[in-house]
Amino acid sequence: MKIQEKLCRLAEIDGFVGAAVLTPNGRILQKCDPSDIDIELIAFLANNVLRTAEKASRDMGLGRSHLTFMHTEKALVLARCLNEGHNPLGAEPGKCHIHLILLIDNPNSFGIARIEIGNVIELLAEDFRLSPNSLQELNTSLDNENITSTLDTLLSQNER
Repeated sequence: MKIQEKLCRLAEIDGFVGAAVLTPNGRILQKCDPSDIDIELIAFLANNVLRTAEKASRDMGLGRSHLTFMHTEKALVLARCLNEGHNPLGAEPGKCHIHLILLIDNPNSFGIARIEIGNVIELLAEDFRLSPNSLQELNTSLDNENITSTLDTLLSQNER
């Protein structure tokens, strides 16, 4: 199953508005946005909220925070982190570190949304675990400032 298909499984939730999977730093890797909202901006801002909540939970001595949500006037925004490694800002060889943002406009779907965001992020993890070779490729590209093309290459390799 391709990354887009996995992500768009969330569209089956009643009240689905949009979803995006991001790097921990907020770069959108894939999105599913059938509505006319600006999912890129919303996902980027929600990612910042998630990162702040993650830092706060560690500072409180409560450990990692995996899910943050906002109940707004117009939508519920769920932000989920999956970090299999120890680095709070990046991925480690063979480990996945991604963030998944989900917007729904039906508050009655919160329970199923909470379950499904967990299921989908686990499915997506298979596509974003970096091998040592992939990390070497990424480091080389960072040195050459070709970040976008290298990430696109890595994503296309995972879709095969």
